[in-house]
Amino acid sequence: MEETKQFAVHSDFREGFLIGVGPSLWHYDAECAIRFETEKEARTAASRRHADLAIAVRLTKLDGKAEFEPLPKLEKAPPGTWIVTITYAKAPGKLFYLVSGGKTAKMSTSPDDAKGYKFERDARKAVEAINTGGQFQAGASQKTARVLSFPIASPLPPLQ
Repeated sequence: MEETKQFAVHSDFREGFLIGVGPSLWHYDAECAIRFETEKEARTAASRRHADLAIAVRLTKLDGKAEFEPLPKLEKAPPGTWIVTITYAKAPGKLFYLVSGGKTAKMSTSPDDAKGYKFERDARKAVEAINTGGQFQAGASQKTARVLSFPIASPLPPLQ
């Protein structure tokens, strides 16, 4: 029972694995997929093909049978870091997240794209820089871990 692990790029939109780099060609069989030695190489190749809705996957060959599983998404702001949320006066009810600061701030509507600040003071500085304009209102909050819910077990029998 020999197990080998490699990485590849898969697209549900194209219904297959990446088999050609330029131009991007796809095939349904995992045996034909371009193999990447590291997870980083596979993630990079998948990000280049975002129009094809491509994701990086781990290929596992167990007893001659090829299987794959998607790699978990990388979080730019892990739990415990500080993120900056922004509201825009011309888009009420929409919440934006700061992706990058600097001379021109970049925003996204996806919380997964939010930039994580290790220290609260750095997030507060970004908030102050954004609030200097008139149409944006920013705030900082600490990102917490996602809480999993478990089914409630049946009640215990009464004590006698």
